[in-house]
Amino acid sequence: MRVPHGWQLLWWRQQDAGLMLMTVAETPTQHRSSMAQENNGCATGCGTLLGLVALGFVLAYWQAFLLAGLLILAIVAVVYALLQQNHRQLQALVDAADRRVRQAPCQVKENFGVIQSLKLAGDLQAPRVDVRCRTLTFNGKKLTTEEVCISLSPPAERQQLRSGGGVANWLRGGGIAQLEDLSVESKAVKAAMECLRERSWTNKALGKIDGLRTSVIDTLAKAKGNELLEGAIPQLQQALDAFNGEREKLQQANRSAGEMLRKLHDFLSVPAGIRPILNFDVDQLFDPQRFSALEQAFSEVVMLNDAFRQLSEDRLA
Repeated sequence: MRVPHGWQLLWWRQQDAGLMLMTVAETPTQHRSSMAQENNGCATGCGTLLGLVALGFVLAYWQAFLLAGLLILAIVAVVYALLQQNHRQLQALVDAADRRVRQAPCQVKENFGVIQSLKLAGDLQAPRVDVRCRTLTFNGKKLTTEEVCISLSPPAERQQLRSGGGVANWLRGGGIAQLEDLSVESKAVKAAMECLRERSWTNKALGKIDGLRTSVIDTLAKAKGNELLEGAIPQLQQALDAFNGEREKLQQANRSAGEMLRKLHDFLSVPAGIRPILNFDVDQLFDPQRFSALEQAFSEVVMLNDAFRQLSEDRLA
């Protein structure tokens, strides 16, 4: 079928219009892609150029950069050496202060006690001093001790740690007040610490004595009717009597230490303004020689047990 010439021209014009529309629709996307590629290329080129310029600058002034690096390292080394030197000096001062105040009676807030140690802690840039104290506390049944650690900054004037008064002022600023050596509070705290040591020691000694008594009692029970052991009955009975006597002494000493601790706690619990008017003499209530005699007697009893054991071994041999 033949299409008229006019219709052919109309169809071609429609096709050309469609192609033009497609071309116009596709052109913005292609344009943006081309712009992105150009931008990436420009950025890469600029980065490369800057890198080359920086490299050239470093190569041109490498001696200056090397000198600056060495200068920085030297400054760091000098600062580190100074920090180490200051740390060693502070360590020596803290050690001297520790020897000066060790076991010194003190008051931490409302509790009395003794200073156990001063230890330098922290790092070179931020040192600190750990002050460890052992304070007296009442747990509702008996008087015991509690470990307290307070961290203090070293004094701004380090030489303050060289004198006893300087150390006392520095500790007071941290909440730790040293007691005067001749004060009744200082004597009471020292007596309380000795009583605590005596009570702890007598508890351990009683445990050992009870073990020795049990062994002797068991041996006596086996010795009756046994000709191999009957000859040792007098010595066993003598050892048992000695253990019983020493046990009574230890029990009495333990009770006395507990009673003394109660009295000392009551005295230290009195308000500070009332204590000076009390008639209190620690020396009359606490005799340190008594504890030494008790330790000596216990040692003799233990030696007696060792001698008896050696005698029994020789007899059996």
